[in-house]
Amino acid sequence: MFPKLFSIICAMALVMTPAVESWAFKLSTEGTAMERKLSRLNAGFFDRLLNSAALKGLPLFTEPVHEEITQRIFGCEGDSTFCGDPDLGMASPYVIAGVRWNDDPPFRLHPDQAKSLPCKTDETVRFITQPKCWAGLFWDAEKKAKEGVSMDANSGYSLLHRSHFGDLQFLHAMASKDGESPEVTRQKIIMWIEFAWRVTSHEYKLNTRLRDVEVAGFSEHFGKTEWNVQDLFTLGNVALRRNVDEVAFGSLLHVVEDSFAQGHVSRRETVHNERCPNGTYLKAGEISEFHSYGGQDTSLHAHADSAAAFDYARASSQGGVVEVGRNIVAMMDQKLSWIEVKPYFECIFALTPNATYSSAGDSFKSKQ
Repeated sequence: MFPKLFSIICAMALVMTPAVESWAFKLSTEGTAMERKLSRLNAGFFDRLLNSAALKGLPLFTEPVHEEITQRIFGCEGDSTFCGDPDLGMASPYVIAGVRWNDDPPFRLHPDQAKSLPCKTDETVRFITQPKCWAGLFWDAEKKAKEGVSMDANSGYSLLHRSHFGDLQFLHAMASKDGESPEVTRQKIIMWIEFAWRVTSHEYKLNTRLRDVEVAGFSEHFGKTEWNVQDLFTLGNVALRRNVDEVAFGSLLHVVEDSFAQGHVSRRETVHNERCPNGTYLKAGEISEFHSYGGQDTSLHAHADSAAAFDYARASSQGGVVEVGRNIVAMMDQKLSWIEVKPYFECIFALTPNATYSSAGDSFKSKQ
């Protein structure tokens, strides 16, 4: 029975174009050398796998756009091929692991879950470790999202379901549904950034239980389990634990990077030489809308997240994602507290006075 069911999933993957998009700037196929070594797989394996029926059509792991942006934030000035190398070393492998975490958080399944999929429920699920299982769960989450199934902290669904199609979509600087107020989406984003910064600053340790995190709104999304910080960021990956602060910092950068992707957020043009309220930093363009996935056109969203859509000259100019990211790295290097950095993050996510409720966005609406 299992081979038959899985062959159906593989066949569906050949022809499916998801109606609900949930990826951000794209990630490299094979991950980092550290990830491959831990999973005992090589880069060539993933090239072959992505061309197989099981993963055909998966939109996420195709180009190292997030990796390139992050390496540039940490000082890379080379071409896209050079700066897109996850193992370049400008950003540490732990920061890169954190940048990848938002799209590929580790989790485990209960023995009675995913019975029709090739999942090892006694092992951590990540794309790099169980790619066919991951793909099957991704398509399942996409289907449930179209059916209107709620995937939140109370639902029992995996982090993969929730981060791509459920209540954790703020991890990609997006609203969780159409009609969400910009203030609500912004509050969730700032909530996550505060948590990640406090992990980066060692205020929250590996053994800090998520239900004990004292960040407004955090318990709604992460307070229903017995997980701690170690479980959340490094489940099944011992190599990351000594540097969980860098992993959390990478996750924080992922949210900021996605907020400059046009399929995720509508930003006004940067006003030349306009500064944040404290006068220290130049201001990025204000946000007029956080988009939501449900009504977006697949190909339009995918193109906006591609390497072709990333303009380094623009990104490194005033208020661009690279300049903003470098400011954040400087703050980290100075070991500033959350209270000290909070105003800048609030400035990065400043709303226009007439910011609108979430929608697909005029440029990304599905034609169906």
